[in-house]
Amino acid sequence: MPVESTKRIGVLEYEITTSGHDLITDVPQKLGGNNAGPSPHDYLETALAACTAITLQTYANRKDIPLTSSEIKIRIVREGTANQMLREIKLFGELTEEQRNSLFAVAEKCPILKFLERGAKIESHLLRVRPPADPGLWI
Repeated sequence: MPVESTKRIGVLEYEITTSGHDLITDVPQKLGGNNAGPSPHDYLETALAACTAITLQTYANRKDIPLTSSEIKIRIVREGTANQMLREIKLFGELTEEQRNSLFAVAEKCPILKFLERGAKIESHLLRVRPPADPGLWI
């Protein structure tokens, strides 16, 4: 689903609307923000964690594997010419070793993981906006 809008609501704080949900993003005070919400990096890590958990649970439900929950921890460990993330997975439930291994293999099929591993060409366009009649309306 596309991000439908962003709206500045603080120094570096923005409200983001996607799929009918409003999210807040900001950065820590040491970076000039107010820490009013998760940072963009937090959302990137959250996307991978959520996708992994949902992928695991969907597979477990379909295969009648007694996965009661999972705990996924994601951390960006390196940024630059070679980016790296660490993903730690804990599985809960009365699982056999075969089921644990099967679930771990399925975690590698998480769509967000595949997207990140393949990388993305990002095409950006600068769009023109007409200024409001009253310049006081600009934030």
